[in-house]
Amino acid sequence: MNSDAKVIPTAQTSLKNLFWAERISMKMLRYFYVVSHSQNLTQAAERLHISKSPLSAQIRELEAILGVELFNREHRSVQLTSTGMLLRQECQSIFEVMDSSINKVTQYAREKQGHLRLGIVSSVFLAGFGNACQQLKKQYPSIQFEFIEQSPKQQKVALINNEIDIGLVRYADTVDIEPLESCNLFSEPMALVLPDSHPFSQRDQLCLSELAEEEFVMMSQTNSASAHLVINHCIKEGFLPKIIQEVIEPMTLMNMINSHQGISIVPQSFSHQPWQHVRFIELKQNICANICAIYHPQKMTLERQSLIQFLHLSMNSDQLMPTKLS
Repeated sequence: MNSDAKVIPTAQTSLKNLFWAERISMKMLRYFYVVSHSQNLTQAAERLHISKSPLSAQIRELEAILGVELFNREHRSVQLTSTGMLLRQECQSIFEVMDSSINKVTQYAREKQGHLRLGIVSSVFLAGFGNACQQLKKQYPSIQFEFIEQSPKQQKVALINNEIDIGLVRYADTVDIEPLESCNLFSEPMALVLPDSHPFSQRDQLCLSELAEEEFVMMSQTNSASAHLVINHCIKEGFLPKIIQEVIEPMTLMNMINSHQGISIVPQSFSHQPWQHVRFIELKQNICANICAIYHPQKMTLERQSLIQFLHLSMNSDQLMPTKLS
């Protein structure tokens, strides 16, 4: 007889009259799922932060309830039976449905309570987002806003999982983001930033090709696509930029430029801050650094549309328009 077809007696006779769905817990399925992706029971127990004994007991109880064998115990390593492989696939679907359902409930509760979560990248504050926030709270006094600093990559995942309602990223992170969509909030190009002692510091404008021999400090390519956008523009000009350092925070990048650690290409709005010993220079090439809202179109409401439109108007008011580079 095939091992998959073996019938295992139920663990407790008193449970025989209960429907199986009332007897299988999410904990059992989670334990099984972790074991199924482990090399052995010891490794699975360590991942779950429990001992082997209760883990083994949960797996055997699950097998008893289902009346099947999920693992081939003739081998020392974890090996699933064909039934076990099927259950692993179904567990993944169950967890996805559960996550989606819970997220829908929490999102509904937030909206009923007038609570909106916005994912942001820190550089948006250099483009006047702080002033826009103040106006936003005055315009929508009944809504509690929560601003969560996340990388663009994290924001995209959070939008899919209903963990945030709207994200704010740079243009480069709005390309190929299906099923998400985006709209422009604030338009600006990128500019060259370098130490004020650099030979190019007295120039009003520069072409990317003139930077072929320079050493660059870039924002992390893992966290944002903006660095990739800059690199692609450099490649079009015939060179691959020599990147000596990648950083996560704009403040770190600017401090490195200030300490003569290289040059960089950043959003023009970085020049609005009183950085010392650095110069911002216009580039001949137009590299887009627009601030954009990203969102899930199926979850867009009239209230969120109105909020995005208000942010656009606030960030583009006369007092927030970019000034001349210096």
